[in-house]
Amino acid sequence: MSQIIGQVTTNWNFNDAKSKAEANLTAVDAKAKGTVYICAPNDGTARAIADAFAADKDVKKYYITGQDAEIASIQYIIDGKQSMTVLKDVRLLVKDAIDAALAYLKGSEPPVTKTYNNGVKDVPAKPTSITIVTKENVKKEIIDSGYWPADKFTGL
Repeated sequence: MSQIIGQVTTNWNFNDAKSKAEANLTAVDAKAKGTVYICAPNDGTARAIADAFAADKDVKKYYITGQDAEIASIQYIIDGKQSMTVLKDVRLLVKDAIDAALAYLKGSEPPVTKTYNNGVKDVPAKPTSITIVTKENVKKEIIDSGYWPADKFTGL
């Protein structure tokens, strides 16, 4: 597993991500390219990897994920350069954190909606919901929700 992780880790560094993408594209012939699926660890690395794949004439189509709903990646989604991003809405994260803190301050516990087994026991949790943002729902989830203002983007 360590060997595989070492081959794919980008250290969350955009230049590392782009270099690894370019090295992987160089290492294979045209028939290994065509349609490509990429799961990037965040939006910045997604954009760097997308740029590398878009520059290779043998990559006919690519689908790439990211997360964080960064302004630049929302524009990439609008422009068709990034397939989707995972929005972890900080407004919801803050609300859930405050609600949990208030529950503890009042001597109770926050609600549990899920458990995660850590190998020793089931750990109670209340994960904050996420939103998958695509070209089809970007206006609703990003603009209409007030997450980012429309004037940050072109082509809406």
